[in-house]
Amino acid sequence: METIKLIHLFCVGLSILFFAGRGAVMFHDPSFVGRRWVRKVAESIDTVLLFSGITLAWLTEQLPWEDVWLGAKLMLLLLYILLGMVAFHWGRSQMVKMAAWIAAMATYAGMVFVALTRTPWSFTA
Repeated sequence: METIKLIHLFCVGLSILFFAGRGAVMFHDPSFVGRRWVRKVAESIDTVLLFSGITLAWLTEQLPWEDVWLGAKLMLLLLYILLGMVAFHWGRSQMVKMAAWIAAMATYAGMVFVALTRTPWSFTA
């Protein structure tokens, strides 16, 4: 289980670094995020991250409807994905894309905080 946890934590770091980097470059070269290799790297990192997270939940027998913090983390994950789609694909203007990118980064930080504190009530912990 420790190996899966290390893989998960490594992918957490890689994922946010790659997301932040794509966003920073996107504002200078909007075509960058559409490049095939950029999409494939992002998809690969996020796939390993997701599967390692599911594996950890399964091995520790934690369920999102029983462990409220895990459910909150999954809800934040869905919000993060939606904001990422707005930032990199659906946003109509640079301002909308930038706002979504910043909000996604804050959401990611919220996921990490919930994971570390194991409480969905991040602002009262």
